[in-house]
Amino acid sequence: MRNVFILLGITVLLLTACNQNPKEQLICGMLKEADFKSMINGKETAIYELKNGDITMAVTNYGGRIVSLLVPGKNGEMADVVLGFPSIDAYLNAKEVFHGALIGRVGNRIAKGKFTLNNIEYTLPINNDPNHLHGGPDGS
Repeated sequence: MRNVFILLGITVLLLTACNQNPKEQLICGMLKEADFKSMINGKETAIYELKNGDITMAVTNYGGRIVSLLVPGKNGEMADVVLGFPSIDAYLNAKEVFHGALIGRVGNRIAKGKFTLNNIEYTLPINNDPNHLHGGPDGS
């Protein structure tokens, strides 16, 4: 009978532990980590928090976008100085597809989308008529 009570007690503990909602991970105190988890073109997206003293930055691996940058003001109050979006979906649905993204593989325009390297001419997609800009239509 004693073993039955022990087994019942262990079962109750396990069930209550499984029913508890895990604490939601917040980045920069306001961004939900889960809102930045997605699969885009077969690649996982996430958000990361970086801290240095009083400064905290949230950055996503989706285009290297800085989502939030908390810095102290002159009176010590913390302020977010970045106009980031609260989720990957918001970036995907943004009017400007490159909102907040770091510059792609090319840090400028390639005239007429063509260049020669080692005597081989390469043609790139035109996405800034008549030029190629920052890595192409999807920034890759």
